[in-house]
Amino acid sequence: MASYILNNNTELQIARYASEYRQLIGALLAHIGWEERYITGQLDAVDSFANDSEHCRVFVATLAGAFAGYVSVQFYSWNRLAQIHGLAVEPALQRKGIAAGLVQHAESFTYDKNGRGIYVDTPVTNTGAHNFYLSQGYIQDYIMTAYYADDLDGLTYLKRFTASR
Repeated sequence: MASYILNNNTELQIARYASEYRQLIGALLAHIGWEERYITGQLDAVDSFANDSEHCRVFVATLAGAFAGYVSVQFYSWNRLAQIHGLAVEPALQRKGIAAGLVQHAESFTYDKNGRGIYVDTPVTNTGAHNFYLSQGYIQDYIMTAYYADDLDGLTYLKRFTASR
């Protein structure tokens, strides 16, 4: 477990996923408006990732012992890139550095695997995510037509690592 002090002097703790967080992740995704099919897919991925400790990680964040958010990441050894599959923070706790801490953990996991970088897809309509990833040093890479649905494209962001990270 890692601890960070956020800009409001609150202690953020980030740890590996445990099964008791599954329901909390599902409730969080429903609360922020994810469609049921995306929630089901994300929970299936979290379960799968929790069982693949070599290529995958799920990290959960807590504040004062309460669930605050999560990130899931998968590393692809064939191209040495990782993909963030899910990232969410409780709405009342957003803009406090929690998502940045979670993404930093995903990046560290990738870097420790000798990864070249990490990418993430988000709907083109999610301007909050666009601004967040740009603020974390990601670049807009490409638009994937009809990625989420026939009428909803995906936007991919990429962060490449330098050797001196």
